[in-house]
Amino acid sequence: MSLLSTLDRVVHVTRLDILTPHAERRSRNLRWLPLFVLAALPIGYGLMVAMPHKAVPVRVGFFGGLLFFGAYLAAMLIRLFGPRLVAEAGVRLDEREQMIKARAGSIAGTIVTILFVAFCLYAGCASIFGAWMPSSSIEWIYLGLGVQGVAFTLPVLAASWLQPRLDDED
Repeated sequence: MSLLSTLDRVVHVTRLDILTPHAERRSRNLRWLPLFVLAALPIGYGLMVAMPHKAVPVRVGFFGGLLFFGAYLAAMLIRLFGPRLVAEAGVRLDEREQMIKARAGSIAGTIVTILFVAFCLYAGCASIFGAWMPSSSIEWIYLGLGVQGVAFTLPVLAASWLQPRLDDED
């Protein structure tokens, strides 16, 4: 077996061939992976932002950065491997997929809105009680990236739980 055929086989076995125009994308329910991504984003952010304030050692802050950016990358890629939420390759969403997309977007939008309101309330009281707030521009940028990761992951999580379980052969 040649090197190229071995690499083609590895890509097919890992199902990364959906990233090519030659393979058809299969919809999957990712019920637990988005939860890990949603947990890793704030934990990684907290560890990464605590490092410059000398609250954690440099190694822990570096691990937090790896965790945060790994979760952010996973949040970007999870949409490709989860349930179909956008029409692609000329194949439109059917009525069931459109309904799931609408409900998942509504659930995710509601959760993100509640989180924003809670953060605004926290930010309003943080200066009064001397609580932590992002102080540098890079902390605000990382916070924005974290919110973006949450906003990309929540619809996949909601759509995965709204769909029935797939058969073992699917």
